[in-house]
Order: sequence, then structure tokens, then C-alpha cells
Amino acid sequence: MLTDQLISVQEFCGYHQLDIAFILTLEQHGLVQLIAVEQTYYIEPDAVGPLEKLVRLHQDLAIQPDDLDVVNELVERIESLQQQITELQNRLAFYER
Repeated sequence: MLTDQLISVQEFCGYHQLDIAFILTLEQHGLVQLIAVEQTYYIEPDAVGPLEKLVRLHQDLAIQPDDLDVVNELVERIESLQQQITELQNRLAFYER
């Protein structure tokens, strides 16, 4: 992938007023995948949404980077359960007609 299609970690951190070490910590925990090109780290455009979600959890709820993996997993479980509930409600509505 060409670097002009990638987002520089430095630009991302500047926009969100973060330290680059925060993103590197997330990578160490496997929460984000970075691409290194000539000693510069980049983020794929598809990874920006989930990464911003982690940034909001960190900034709004003061969750430490080391704990974000647990919180992220719980949030994903909740979203999955909500989706299952919606699907089941739709099925039930179908049979109630």
C-alpha cells in the first residue's frame, strides 16, 4: 500500500493531542496495527474508526492504555449482544404478525 493512502501516526496524534507512545502502547497490546515505512509509523484508513474509539475511551473515561484491551473487549461483547437482541426482536415481530 502506498504511503499517500496511509495516515501518519504523527498526524493522527497531533490531531487528537496524543503522545505517540500511546499509539505504540496500543500496538504492543495488539489493539492497533501499525505499518512502518522508513522509520515512520502509519495507520491504515480502515483502522482509524476503531482507533478513535479507543482514544475516546482513554480521554473521556481516563482508562489507561494497559486496560483498554479489557474495556474494548467488553464493549465489543455488548455491541454483539445488542445486535443479537435486535435480530431476535425482528424475528419475534415477524412471528407476532
